[in-house]
Amino acid sequence: MRRRLEKHGLRLGSPAFVWGALLAAWVCFIWGHSMVQGPASSSESGFVYELLMPVFVRFGIYERDVCTFVIRKTAHFSEYLVLGLIAVNFIKSLKRQGDAAPNLQTAIFVACALVPVLDETLQLFVPGRSGSPRDVAIDVCGLAVGTCLATVVVRYRRKV
Repeated sequence: MRRRLEKHGLRLGSPAFVWGALLAAWVCFIWGHSMVQGPASSSESGFVYELLMPVFVRFGIYERDVCTFVIRKTAHFSEYLVLGLIAVNFIKSLKRQGDAAPNLQTAIFVACALVPVLDETLQLFVPGRSGSPRDVAIDVCGLAVGTCLATVVVRYRRKV
């Protein structure tokens, strides 16, 4: 196994290995969260609603359904924003090692773009959950923003 990883530039303990492992772990986190059944997921949203209710009230938003909708969609966006940040750092670390062929970079981004599609498909099989094309779009937007943010930061750090 170790030789196979090293063949692909993922030496144990190297930054590329750490970012790759973090990327895989984050995808597992996202998919694990998608397997939470409907009532438990609603309970999580309700807990966050209770925490953020004063903020919503301050902005004149009193409808619980509107608030939980915003909370859920922000969670979708945020999960994938983080995925984009991790993916860019994974590719950056592969480049530093000289192991980031353009086709590998493309494969990583395509795989990341497929994660939300598989995520929403997975939810079709979880009681009380449903897959939504709107959520895929929100997820992809989060991924794009995370990718752009990480790219800007990487370029800025290079100049400094």
